[in-house]
Amino acid sequence: MVLSWQINEAVELALRDSDVLLMLLDMVGHGDEDTKVRALLALGEVLKKGDDRTKLLVMNNGFGTIVSALESGSPRLVTKALRVLSVLVDGFPLRKDEFLYLVDVLVSLISDPKMEFASIEMANLVTKLTTSHPSPAIRSKISWLVSHENPRLKGMGLRLLLNVFVFTGDSKSVLTLLEEASDLLLGDGDDLLRDFVLDVLLEALHAELPGESIKSLPRLLSRVKKLAVQSDDFLIRSKAKKLQGRIEEILASYYRSRPDEAKNVLHRLVLEGEYEMAMDLAISLGDEFLLRWLSKTLEHEGIEDFTPRIQVVGGSSEGLPAVLEFSPPAPSSEFIEEEPPSGEVGEVSELPPMEKLVDDGDIAAIADVLRARPEGVSELESFLRSRDAEKRSNALWALSKLVSRLNNGELEILNPLIPVLFEVIESGNPWERNKAAKILAFLASRGGRRDVLESFLSFLGERPLSALEFFGYYFIYAWDEEAVSQVLKFLKDALTNPQLQFPALMVLDAITMWGIRPEIDRSIFEPILHGLLKSDDEEVRKIAARIMERFKTA
Repeated sequence: MVLSWQINEAVELALRDSDVLLMLLDMVGHGDEDTKVRALLALGEVLKKGDDRTKLLVMNNGFGTIVSALESGSPRLVTKALRVLSVLVDGFPLRKDEFLYLVDVLVSLISDPKMEFASIEMANLVTKLTTSHPSPAIRSKISWLVSHENPRLKGMGLRLLLNVFVFTGDSKSVLTLLEEASDLLLGDGDDLLRDFVLDVLLEALHAELPGESIKSLPRLLSRVKKLAVQSDDFLIRSKAKKLQGRIEEILASYYRSRPDEAKNVLHRLVLEGEYEMAMDLAISLGDEFLLRWLSKTLEHEGIEDFTPRIQVVGGSSEGLPAVLEFSPPAPSSEFIEEEPPSGEVGEVSELPPMEKLVDDGDIAAIADVLRARPEGVSELESFLRSRDAEKRSNALWALSKLVSRLNNGELEILNPLIPVLFEVIESGNPWERNKAAKILAFLASRGGRRDVLESFLSFLGERPLSALEFFGYYFIYAWDEEAVSQVLKFLKDALTNPQLQFPALMVLDAITMWGIRPEIDRSIFEPILHGLLKSDDEEVRKIAARIMERFKTA
């Protein structure tokens, strides 16, 4: 394998044997440049095909080696290492020290003009980068980036702010993100940065905004509308128009039930000289009363150039017209009625049917549909309850992949599925149980559903098989000292019970992947593991040997 460099064969070997995977990692650190590049290519494929255990093994044994390739100065090594890291961190939050180390290296790369060739790969990596335990040191690092003079480092800080803090509902972080992102949209001609920031904003505005963040949207709206018209890049114009629609939707939803507050905001904008911003806000609300009030206010202030030219389509007896567009007239121009755009006003592109997406295994499209239409989760629930085994299996497979694609804050979309997943976890079908355990472990560890964790802790005595399958995944995703202590007490007897032995061993394997911490009493588990090394089951022997090796090297 080492000499022939049949990469596909190397990938299959590494997926079956962790020792081969460790050899690949060693070659990334010690081979010549060609060898390192090929090892990184193989490693990327292994991570794409492997599971979270594969990722954790790479994190524990090769993370530093891969990151060091970013500091090599070699364009080939830097590009390949960035791609490998993007796969490694996708859906896999880093620990504090790993996160800070990688961020520091990326700051150096982004600041180096000679690394411009890797800008797209760096942007892809930063988009997926997050941490399992936000700490004061991490908040300080992200704040430093957000306030940086280098626009690209500021953009990186905004994405990390979104990934780490915004989805937790931190209102201060949301406000900071919206205000700082607004300033980046109309900077110098860095279209890659604009595209990156538009993606950050589109993702941020899919979540529910705290009320205090609404005040920053009128300013953002005006800048996005300018970008949608003025940019020379079609994709940027398209994203800006999509973002404009989302901002207008949020503003309309918030202010239509608060007309007095809307009027006060418009008046304040006029007093501050933000006439165009005031018009953009009024138009986004589509309220005829506010539009006419603002028109008279602007005329009273002598701001004739910004008196609105409005085209109203339809309208209702309640005075809620559909406003298509506004532009300030030139001083001596006459009103010229514009042709309405083709298609129905407010037409929304049809979303693909969920059943087809699940059957096709199109995880990215399923995520997009649920972000746009969260109620679509009810269709997934119906598939899970179906008597059609194939339909259930397809839904479980799709959900087991989907949970790692959604950001932590977006996982709440799947919360309505928790009851039916608890039913599936009792299934007589081992494959279905396993997938349900993985999904629930994600929702408990990264979705913040502590109640799911508490339920499975109570299951240790009542339904031990289900509980062990859950914890075999849960402890891959999170270190929870209190839960570890309770589970370790149960594992002593479970490891000697033939019916529970294998899932119990998988739980111990997951726990010891984090290192041999004080909570783990070696004197209890080493004798049991010695006995398992003589098991007739090859897989049991292999896992027991792996855990014993961790005990020896601790």
